[in-house]
Amino acid sequence: MADGELTRIDGRPIPDNRHEVRAFLVTFNDALRLQSALTHHRQLGVDRFFVADCGSTDGTLDQLTAAPDVHVFAATGDDSLAWLNTLLNAYGPGHWTLTVDVSELFVYPHYEELELPLFCRYLNHVGSQAVACVSLDMYAASPLGDAVHRPGTPLKSTCGYFDGAPYQILRTEVCPYFEIYGGLRERLMGGPGAGRSPVLSRVPLARWQHGMQYLRGTGNISPVIVANVMGALLRFDFLSDFRERGETAVDESTNLYGDASVKLENSAQLLQLGLMKSVRSYDESVKLTAAARAASPAAKSA
Repeated sequence: MADGELTRIDGRPIPDNRHEVRAFLVTFNDALRLQSALTHHRQLGVDRFFVADCGSTDGTLDQLTAAPDVHVFAATGDDSLAWLNTLLNAYGPGHWTLTVDVSELFVYPHYEELELPLFCRYLNHVGSQAVACVSLDMYAASPLGDAVHRPGTPLKSTCGYFDGAPYQILRTEVCPYFEIYGGLRERLMGGPGAGRSPVLSRVPLARWQHGMQYLRGTGNISPVIVANVMGALLRFDFLSDFRERGETAVDESTNLYGDASVKLENSAQLLQLGLMKSVRSYDESVKLTAAARAASPAAKSA
């Protein structure tokens, strides 16, 4: 494929299987986080990855081209949103699509028990077309310079803390019709009275249709029916390479751990804190799936 500023590198066949959950992302010198992120999303149930790489020189491209479930595109220019929309409209229509950064891990209520394809099946059943999330910055309980990540290991083992509060929701007129503020980003800016902090709401999971587009990163999307279930994106910018990620409000000696810090446990904890949202019909669906699995002959013989 050659489309504008994207040229396909790999030659692997792409099956016409509408049941696949497909992930879309942009990479640039992401070798430190790449394998950890791919592993997490494979374990969730992502079937195939479509990646726009904008000139990586740290081994990222070698890792991508070696993976049998990854399709790689060389990207030129500087419009990452246009690259994503192009890939989504070429390979996403009819699929549930997950659009994330390499530093982001998608989680949702009961993700430990219910695979992503089954979560998407539930969303289809209730007529939802997208899932909104809050972006949670993850960090270590030690100075940033000590947050050294070993490639391929779980990112949550390196940075296991986040700010549990405060967060605010403001209603807007653009899908998903709200914006979330607060958390660590607001704390780094000096608190609620220091001006508007970055928007933390995202819409990473969507049942893609021709002509849809992201409007501002994954923070806004073409009008869709947003699910009553809300997930989270665990964001891992604050590793020891934070300066390469453009983080200028901190230095190697900064310890982000503070009074608002909470150690990540599981999705039930995020639900209890109000950072994710579920509904009774979904909770009951998860229970029914678990009961059916427990009653299956394979489970009884295990």
